[in-house]
Amino acid sequence: FPDTAVAIMAAIVANAELGIDYYSQYLFIRRWNVLTSGGISCLEATLSCAAQSAIEFSEDLDGNGVIDAEEGALVLVLSSSGTAANLVSKYRPTGPIIVVTDSDATVRATNARFAQYPFKVASLGEGENTQDIIAAAMAYAGALGFLAAGKQVIVASGPGAPCADNGATVRFVGGAKTHRPSELWSNPTALHCIKSLITTAIDHDLLSSPAEVVRSTKIVCTM
Repeated sequence: FPDTAVAIMAAIVANAELGIDYYSQYLFIRRWNVLTSGGISCLEATLSCAAQSAIEFSEDLDGNGVIDAEEGALVLVLSSSGTAANLVSKYRPTGPIIVVTDSDATVRATNARFAQYPFKVASLGEGENTQDIIAAAMAYAGALGFLAAGKQVIVASGPGAPCADNGATVRFVGGAKTHRPSELWSNPTALHCIKSLITTAIDHDLLSSPAEVVRSTKIVCTM
């Protein structure tokens, strides 16, 4: 039953996403950039901030342990080749990434990239109006159900032309940041928190030792 097997695997992956501490994951990826490559380009440094902002603007407002659509932050990336969009995906933001592109190849490639959804436009060339392109992409995101009242939207575009593949600026549009209700801050037991450990040092003791917190479940995922 290959269809059943694939459906079960998809459900496991979807549930595993709920246990990710996105901020710790972002810091983990950034740290290994330094340890393995000695640094990153100016373009990547700028676009990684877009992913970091998406993570920091997201908050589990109702305390159910899940970043819902109205609690996350949307990222719009104007990218012809997909370079800029892929750099944002690398840092695993909490919300979807709308990839605004004029390339059919880039549209197809989004299917294999983290959190990317393509939006095809006629051109991202020098003479195009960046604001008009962003407005059209926002309308598309709304049609997909990715926009909610008061939701922050992070836009990565070029400093002159719309495309951000060779140089990028990051700015914010949309509503103000929302905050968790005061009753959830005053009563931490109302929150459903998930602790996530990211490590490359996997050994027998790590897998077999009891979980640190009482009444918790240890899930080991190897990728």
